[in-house]
Amino acid sequence: MKKWLYRGFVGIGSSVLLTLLVPVTIVAGTQMPTDSCQHPEAPVITGSAKTVCRSETVVLTATGCTGTVVWSTGETGSQITVGPQQTTTYTAICRAHQGCISCFADGWKITVATPVAPILTVSTALVCAGDPVTLTADNCAGTVRWLDLADASGPTPGLSRTVRPRQTTAYRAICETKTCVSNPSTVQVVQVAAPDKPVISVDKNEICLGQAVHLTASNCLGVVRWSDGGTGLTRTVAPEQTTSYRASCQIGTCQSDSSVAVLVAVRSAAETEPLTKTITNGCPFQTADLSASIAGIPAFSAGLQVVFRTQPTPNSPAVQSPGAVTAGTYYVLGRTAEGCYTEPITVAVAITACQQAVAACLSNPATLVTRLDSLDWTKGVVRLQGELGGSARAAAWQSTGDGIFTDAGLNARYVLSEGDRRRGAATFTLTAPDPDGSGPCVGAVSHVVVTAPLAGGEMIGLSKRADEPIVVTEAGKQLVELTYQMTISNMGKNGLTQVQISDNLAAAFPSTGVQLRSVAVRADSGLVINASYTGRGRDTTLIVGGRLPVGGSKNIWLTVRLDVSQSLTSLNRATAEAIDSNGLRVRDVSTAGTSADPDKNGNPGDNSEPTAVTLNAIPQVPGPGPGPGTTDTVFIPEGFSPNGDGINDRFVIQRLPVGVTVQLEILNRWGHIVYRNDDYKNDWDGTANQGTTVGGNGAILPEGTYYYQVRLSDGSTFSRFLTLVR
Repeated sequence: MKKWLYRGFVGIGSSVLLTLLVPVTIVAGTQMPTDSCQHPEAPVITGSAKTVCRSETVVLTATGCTGTVVWSTGETGSQITVGPQQTTTYTAICRAHQGCISCFADGWKITVATPVAPILTVSTALVCAGDPVTLTADNCAGTVRWLDLADASGPTPGLSRTVRPRQTTAYRAICETKTCVSNPSTVQVVQVAAPDKPVISVDKNEICLGQAVHLTASNCLGVVRWSDGGTGLTRTVAPEQTTSYRASCQIGTCQSDSSVAVLVAVRSAAETEPLTKTITNGCPFQTADLSASIAGIPAFSAGLQVVFRTQPTPNSPAVQSPGAVTAGTYYVLGRTAEGCYTEPITVAVAITACQQAVAACLSNPATLVTRLDSLDWTKGVVRLQGELGGSARAAAWQSTGDGIFTDAGLNARYVLSEGDRRRGAATFTLTAPDPDGSGPCVGAVSHVVVTAPLAGGEMIGLSKRADEPIVVTEAGKQLVELTYQMTISNMGKNGLTQVQISDNLAAAFPSTGVQLRSVAVRADSGLVINASYTGRGRDTTLIVGGRLPVGGSKNIWLTVRLDVSQSLTSLNRATAEAIDSNGLRVRDVSTAGTSADPDKNGNPGDNSEPTAVTLNAIPQVPGPGPGPGTTDTVFIPEGFSPNGDGINDRFVIQRLPVGVTVQLEILNRWGHIVYRNDDYKNDWDGTANQGTTVGGNGAILPEGTYYYQVRLSDGSTFSRFLTLVR
């Protein structure tokens, strides 16, 4: 019987594991014989070098072995040549015959002294052709040599180097110590971008005086400079006359040519005959009513909104109390539904003396309105708003605290003191002086109390996302239907009451190019919907009440139908308010998306990105309604009737892009999913396949209103309501 006697060693460092299998024959019934080997002496190793650069070779020699030298590399012989890539210790044994070996020789350590690659940085990664760029190399204890320099031939020493590339160039460097050279550094690319002319657009090409437009520039990697002196990729401007806008792109020291101009036409004011009227008071009153000035003017009887100004421009200050003005000159303007103003009518008010006259300030008493605009207790800043009314002409703020007013105008800014912080509250008073001194009138006073938020603060957050617009037909006309989903969240420590959400649709959808046809609001339970909400004028509050528990969130869906005749991008923000447990009003402006705090810093108040949606003009086509080929927009029906009559028995989505798949979810009025299909084939027949329903999956769903969510594989999302009729 033959067994194997294992003799072996493991090399030092990165040397090779060497194992000798020595066969030993054992006769059955006998003991294994003892090892009678005369073990030789270990060899002595010397080498041609102990320090080398990477890829250099060293000759190792073993002496003193009368047998065979076996190296830790696995090689045999008294001399070998090695080329280590890292510091390595080599050893060897002497083998007299099979199974008879020496101890390990003392190792020969070879140090690889090649330096590591330097770390390369550039002063700027984007320049104009010929602009200077500083290259810097760190982490090199020897000499830095630069490779691939466009303005030099061969390696160039130096820790830093200034170059002026004429084209996009990749730079590398190496580190050299004595005769050893590192691998090249990581490549750093300096992009030379000769600025292209920007491409600019405007959301409205025609506006009324006083309206604003949004300018947008693209195709610029540097700074966009506009012909009117402004800068930035996007801007909001309100030109007072027809204006052409151009832009150029600046990178470094060079600037592109001007872009193609876009024209913003400021529409002429609505036609009215400019005139001057004089009105006077009626005794015993010492004030006059400006509304008397528009009597008999046809333009104002045709539905124009009347505004009274102290100057002949639309943006001048409004008259505080048009029904009771004193002597002076005023201006009356009409505003059309499209937002255009008429030419101003100059109204001269003459006041005649009356016996037993009623003082002007009695018929028009001074009034004040005060409100808290914002509170940042952490930074100690309070912002207040005041509004004058009646005969009040000026007012001043005071505080029960000992902080300071850094802006004491009607819209004031107050910095809390340490005493204010300790007390945790301050009362602010706005006072208008007595308008007639010792006469019968009195001034006005209004107060607002500001208290410290509870530990952790009271915060409300509002997010707003827009689904993809869809095309619907209403009274034979194709309209764009757009649904916003807003989520209001209580991110503070205590419950919130008197929840309100406002959305001014007139600001989001200007009259030029788009007409707002209708609005519909749906909200989670617990929120009170304003039934008269129109999104315009005074009716801009869609949620007028409700509660929000700590950590709670509720959803609101606002669906608008629009007649779009001009493609444009709409920007929309909503505002949420509520009352916290201290009686303090908390407020937030919506931010785009589904999270009120997308930067996750715990403060929703510093996120207010507008919700943008692009509306494309709909080409109107003759016929009873939309059909395949009438528009490129996906068509989703408002309802269907799965009653088995062969007409409209399936929920069919039309005009899908080629190759796009559909995921469909149907939710009932309680928000429960009753049908879901991740690869929908236009085959839903009004039966359930999800949730607990009468009869289980496959049960016939009752008639009513359902909410659908359509998600396309190209990333588009559509959400709105449908009607199921049997």
